[in-house]
Amino acid sequence: MPLIMELVFSSKYYTSYQSSVERCFYIDFGHKSVKVSFCQLLSLRYKAKQMSSYEYLDQLLNHNDTVLLSLCDKQHMILLDTLMVLDFIDLMKGTFAMLELNAVLTS
Repeated sequence: MPLIMELVFSSKYYTSYQSSVERCFYIDFGHKSVKVSFCQLLSLRYKAKQMSSYEYLDQLLNHNDTVLLSLCDKQHMILLDTLMVLDFIDLMKGTFAMLELNAVLTS
């Protein structure tokens, strides 16, 4: 059975998809596509919210250049630079905005 994935949101570097058949989501990081459950997607949103704080971004810009993002209970590790971190934050915000919009339109 072929995978049927619907585009949820696309940012500059990343894309999120939803599979209604498998009842999961996929995050395409360009070089790697990661299958996540809704709970894992919520965890990624929480990480993105933490990364969007002023203190985190200040630390990133002034002291670190990269972030190692662990996904799915450390099954996947993604190395992000500063621009990729900002784009990841945008991806999570956009993904959940589109999911909420879809829920409103279908109800």
